[in-house]
Amino acid sequence: MRPTYSLKSGLHLMAATTALVVVFAGSAYAVDGNAVAARLKGIYSQYGATLEYGNVESSGTTVVLKDTKVSGKDDKESFKVGDVTLSDIADADGGAFKVGLITVPDIDHTSKEEANGRVIIQGISIEGVMLPPENSTDPLAQVLQFEKAEIKHVAVSANGKEALTLDALSGIRSPLSATTPMKFTSNIGSFKADLSEVQDPKTKDALKALGYETLSGKFDMGGTWNTSDGRINVEKMDVTFDNAGALGIKIDLAGITPDFVKNVKEATKNVDGKPDDAKGMAMLGLMQQLSFTGASIRFDDASLTNKALDYAAKQQGAKRTDLVNQGKAILPMMAAQLGNAEFAQALGTAVSAYLDSPKNIEIKAAPAKPVPFAIIAAGGMADPKSLIKTLGVTVNANQ
Repeated sequence: MRPTYSLKSGLHLMAATTALVVVFAGSAYAVDGNAVAARLKGIYSQYGATLEYGNVESSGTTVVLKDTKVSGKDDKESFKVGDVTLSDIADADGGAFKVGLITVPDIDHTSKEEANGRVIIQGISIEGVMLPPENSTDPLAQVLQFEKAEIKHVAVSANGKEALTLDALSGIRSPLSATTPMKFTSNIGSFKADLSEVQDPKTKDALKALGYETLSGKFDMGGTWNTSDGRINVEKMDVTFDNAGALGIKIDLAGITPDFVKNVKEATKNVDGKPDDAKGMAMLGLMQQLSFTGASIRFDDASLTNKALDYAAKQQGAKRTDLVNQGKAILPMMAAQLGNAEFAQALGTAVSAYLDSPKNIEIKAAPAKPVPFAIIAAGGMADPKSLIKTLGVTVNANQ
């Protein structure tokens, strides 16, 4: 049986159909640039900041915010950012937008408020940004959602001299979900702070004597957040100081739900301009919704302790060993005032061991079960000494 149409006719039909598909596909993926820009501006405002732009240019799935300016809540002047590009934009569930990539031009801002103050920010990009639907009531919409953010270099200068530099900043988040904890990490590959311009004479002399007129190091943080019960477990928050030591903090709290975050933002707006007492009471009321699960703070020495002991001994005209022995004698008497003999003995043992051979020292709070902040607040006012037992506080050294 012969075909009902020729090969030539079939090719023409295929070409016409393909063109039609391309046209409709292009129309389907063309985004409303003004709607996208408005959503981004709305998210920015939730954090007490302001995003301004001259006009919006759209092309397919790319939107450019021209002549953009940003400012923080209490900033008296705006940062001129330039043209911000949002690319690979797609529709998401419920009328949301997902932006594949946001790129921001390098910023070079000279402050009008502070003489010779300058900020340089280079290599800014954010991937996988979720812009929630307009007027969304979903608590998760109150939290900025993104997959990865990077800044290659930051430099802050004062009086023509770099005071602080940060390099290789990054943040990564897994998808935000009501059922699965979100994993997050934040890192600063390296930082460098110039402390030579410190104004206080005593502090300036001490930093010079210790050899810390310039301080450098890195920062690493990681943890999880379960939005269903609001449990945030910061498993690592480490600041490493070159030729000094490393400070490590861990904290585990429950109750920081998206609704809690929303309430904090609303409370902050409501107390603007009010006395500090009113602000404190508002925050205290919100804190009652939280529970304490655990925390620790640890210092791993890398020469700082002995340097500090030598400096203190020199100021007193004594030897380091004399200063250490003096501290060991005074510490038991001070620890006895805590009203917990077992903890006082452990504290004295740990500090003595650390002073003899500085390696590491850690204070940890690990209650048997989560403790509501209301109980902590009540205990702190009625009997502060009881908190040692309530929170399960321990101290160890060189472990």
